[in-house]
Amino acid sequence: MKVIVKVHEFSYHFSFLQILRAIMSEENKIQEVMVGLAANVFRYMTTHESSIVFEEAGITEAELANKLVQILKKHQYPPTKVPRIRRFVIELAVWMMKDKSENIDIFKGMGMEMVLEGVLETTSELESFNVFSGTVGLNRHNITTQSLVDMALELMEDR
Repeated sequence: MKVIVKVHEFSYHFSFLQILRAIMSEENKIQEVMVGLAANVFRYMTTHESSIVFEEAGITEAELANKLVQILKKHQYPPTKVPRIRRFVIELAVWMMKDKSENIDIFKGMGMEMVLEGVLETTSELESFNVFSGTVGLNRHNITTQSLVDMALELMEDR
């Protein structure tokens, strides 16, 4: 049984390492998928577990934060090829700020507030959906993109 657990733990950490590395190095669809996966998976990790993953990946939280800000700057307007990328970036940024308050200062220092205000001005109906058939949205997210941006801005405002 211990062998299975150790194999499972290795696989668990290996997967997170791959996710972080792909966010940092890939672009477009793969990056969108990996940012979305990270946003949905990291929320179930403790601060200690996430610190281990970042350390093993050789990526700091500041480097990831910088990459997330760069992604939002690159996609100032909702892209049709990766319609969920901005939403996923904001979800991951919110998790990072809730996970460690130091990340709030990191994001603020990188100008995230101004970038998020730009997202508010350019949010489209396309970003409201989480399931697509071609370019047609089929299933809406429970939380709007505007609400996610407001949540992120409030976290930064409280500091």
